[in-house]
Amino acid sequence: MKIVIVGAGGGVGSVMADWLSRQKDFDQIVLAGRKKDTLKKALDNMKGKERGKIAIVDANNIADMKKCFKGADMVVNSTLPRYFLKIMKASLGAGANYIDMATDLAVINDTPFQKVKRVPLDLQLDQDKQWKKEDLAAMLCWGVDPGAVNVFTRYIADGMNKVDEIKIRDGDKSIIEGFDGFYSPWSPDTLIEEVAYMNSLIWTDGHWERRPPLTVSEEWEFPKPVGKMKVWLVDHEETQSLPRFIGKGCKEMSFMIHLDDEWIEVTRALKKVGLVDCKPVNARGVKVVPRDVITACMLSPVDPKMQSKTKGNISVGAAVIGYKGDKKYMHYIWNTMSHQQCWRSYKATATPTQVAIPTAIAVTLYAQGKIKERGVFPPEALDPKPIMRAFTKYGFKWEQMKKRIE
Repeated sequence: MKIVIVGAGGGVGSVMADWLSRQKDFDQIVLAGRKKDTLKKALDNMKGKERGKIAIVDANNIADMKKCFKGADMVVNSTLPRYFLKIMKASLGAGANYIDMATDLAVINDTPFQKVKRVPLDLQLDQDKQWKKEDLAAMLCWGVDPGAVNVFTRYIADGMNKVDEIKIRDGDKSIIEGFDGFYSPWSPDTLIEEVAYMNSLIWTDGHWERRPPLTVSEEWEFPKPVGKMKVWLVDHEETQSLPRFIGKGCKEMSFMIHLDDEWIEVTRALKKVGLVDCKPVNARGVKVVPRDVITACMLSPVDPKMQSKTKGNISVGAAVIGYKGDKKYMHYIWNTMSHQQCWRSYKATATPTQVAIPTAIAVTLYAQGKIKERGVFPPEALDPKPIMRAFTKYGFKWEQMKKRIE
């Protein structure tokens, strides 16, 4: 099987290339992107680099991508969300299957406190008939969150008669030795967009609504060694898909992530002066995108000096509250990773590793013929049991806890 990883020079793409190169299911792994130097580093880091190949491609150019994707069995999209719809179109045009780890959240941003009828993910789900007609699969929103947590949620919900609430929680308890600057552990552009630019999305009383960014928070008890942390409601993909695909009467759904007080303070200040915006402004006769200026001034999350000095753990999981018969309980499944362990294994922190491995497992299951579905679908549309078994087989550890609610 031949695969193309677009954005293979980034944190997630490079880990995925390394992981997939260790499997026997792939004949060729094409590392595609704009920067030859970062692709070369990713290729050098692959355990099975003899099957690797570099391709320079512009993710903003559909014709360029179609040429690159010709002959590929699957395209793995590991780029910024703003390129997703173009990469998906190029994959369909080239006759290649497709998988990604998010969606382009910024294409729809509704006013807070009003019912939301359509969400960004619909722009991809709407293409279902086209992909089925070509006998191809477009596997949306893999990774860890979204991705593994969607599988966790479906696995839990299948054991319940009724689902009341779904809570996706993401906590990172880490430090970077000797660094005290403004830093993002993954794409700064994506994080700023999710946290500060977009109004947060929730599912409440059986419909979607938005809330102003950085206005809703709570304390969440993560499993040890992470422990209790403050988490914030932000815009995220799981809320767009899980309530409707899981069903079972789900009334409430939210995604919350830990952000420390300093990060919140700085981001709020940037938002007030318009520096989180993605539309160009005129700065002394030069058109610039405000957010691009901020991200250009920040250190890269794939900087080895930063990654090698990151210590601590990250925990991401799904908590589902519902009923089995007349008994109400919460079932919580999570994955925890150590930044230091991931650095030793993949020369990356737990942040990109935790996203890359579930996606790579999904690609492997497809290559093995264990995912047979066609069309456009998220992880929770599949039977979760074989995926959970694959997580265990390939070392993506998951733990669980059930608690009766009186």
